[in-house]
Amino acid sequence: MSNVITQPKVSAEPIPVDSAIDQQPTPNSELSAAVRPRNSRFRRVLLAIVGWIPPVLVVAGLVALAWYGHHNDWKLPSFAATASPTKTGPAWCDSHGVPEAECINCVPGLIQDSPKLTFCDVHGVHGCVLHNPLLAETKSLAEITDNDLVRAERALTVRPRRENLALSQLPGSRIQFASLDAMQSAGVDVEPVQRNAIIESVETAGEVRYDATKTAQVSPLADGIVKEVRVNVGDWVEAGQVLAVVDSEKVGRLKSDLLSALSDERLKQDAVRRIEPLANRNVIPGKRLLESQTELQQATSLVEKTVRSLSNLGLSVDLDRLRSLEPEQAKDAVRNLGTDQIEARDSDNLIVVIATLAGRVVERETVVGEVVDRGTQMFRLSDTRTVWLDLRVPAEEASLAKIGQEVRYRPDGQATEHRGKVIWISSDVDRQTRTVRVRAELENEDGSLRNESFGLGQIVLRDEPDAIVVPDSSIQWDGENTLVFVRDKRFFEKDRPKFFVARSVRVGIKQDGFTEIIAGVLPGEVVASSGSDVLRAQLLKNNLGAGCTCGH
Repeated sequence: MSNVITQPKVSAEPIPVDSAIDQQPTPNSELSAAVRPRNSRFRRVLLAIVGWIPPVLVVAGLVALAWYGHHNDWKLPSFAATASPTKTGPAWCDSHGVPEAECINCVPGLIQDSPKLTFCDVHGVHGCVLHNPLLAETKSLAEITDNDLVRAERALTVRPRRENLALSQLPGSRIQFASLDAMQSAGVDVEPVQRNAIIESVETAGEVRYDATKTAQVSPLADGIVKEVRVNVGDWVEAGQVLAVVDSEKVGRLKSDLLSALSDERLKQDAVRRIEPLANRNVIPGKRLLESQTELQQATSLVEKTVRSLSNLGLSVDLDRLRSLEPEQAKDAVRNLGTDQIEARDSDNLIVVIATLAGRVVERETVVGEVVDRGTQMFRLSDTRTVWLDLRVPAEEASLAKIGQEVRYRPDGQATEHRGKVIWISSDVDRQTRTVRVRAELENEDGSLRNESFGLGQIVLRDEPDAIVVPDSSIQWDGENTLVFVRDKRFFEKDRPKFFVARSVRVGIKQDGFTEIIAGVLPGEVVASSGSDVLRAQLLKNNLGAGCTCGH
């Protein structure tokens, strides 16, 4: 039997320090207890110190950044400042973006000083070119006409405009480019100030309606049966034209009553004529004469009452003529009442329905044989040569509408424009829509405007055929003023600095990509269009911080 020596297994796992220390034999148990706490405390302190290093570095970096920003006006160092001192080239004015030696804002005498601008209380701009055309950047002296002054006054009167700050120092500032190429690289383009026709208006939805003063509902004047209809929808009729014929039993009865009353009146007249001479000679008592006269008055009253009833039905009766006719002639005249415009008279009961005004038949609500009552609508007529346009104007703009103002209307789906005048403005505000009704009258000779159709209406406040305009992109707001940037009139002269002048303006309306300039620029000047925001940014930059840092 061989002797086998078994070696202890060695673990591959690392033994913790504390465990190793615990396993090491010590001279006595007191020394072992002292070593373990001392090593554990050192380890914890070391880990805490290492953990605090990143936050301390971050705080130190922020403090350094704050110190640098405070002492350098929070501006990053320029490339020129960080470059090697041996590098050659012109010094650069970082505030104005041009070489220091060419900076017209920093080097006195490079160019004539900017004129001092005073605030125009009339037009609300700094250095008003309407009052002082010498301030305009035009090659020749601009001419100001009375029409320009009147136009500006009219534009400022018609409604409030955005105002400029009188104490602002930005208008008149010059924004310089190092060269024409630098301007183009910045994306700045220019457009000339132009004259254009503009229309300032209150635009709102409009609805066409028939003119109520020229519209009529036609009804029969007596109950009856429709015997004939002579017109149809769309027909044009004249006032007094027969539209329909109605057989009315009431008419026949009144005609009979009139004939009977006329006959009775004649009998009473004959009786009075016979009795009056006898009573005067006392042949018969006077009481008999009074009774006869009373009966005559009653018969006369009945005749007149019947005539009035027929007149209410539209049958005109010449009573004096009837009394002068022989009985047979009077009978024929009464039977023919109201049938003069009817060719075939097969009944004494016929009554005509006539047009009360000239117009077009827009509705027909009857047919032959229909029983109709007095007041029943048979036809509706309207003179469509003029129509009403009802506009719903927002309450806040209702004060701009005035009686007599021009109105332009374009129906939906049509290109034709119709014109008219404001004839009525409501005193009420609709509680639901908060709008005010404004009514205009439009000409409609061709009949193209239809009842209850919709479109776009314009109440014209101003129609300016020669307003001064600039592209919409030229207008900038700096927080105090509405500005445009006007190019120097000598911009293309050799060795002339390339700059624009900030000009405060009063703007009117926007239309077709252009903005009206009430005051501030004149035709002949050139303004920055696309890229004008670059000039605005440079203007604001020039007025921030400590100012120019180029050393002058």
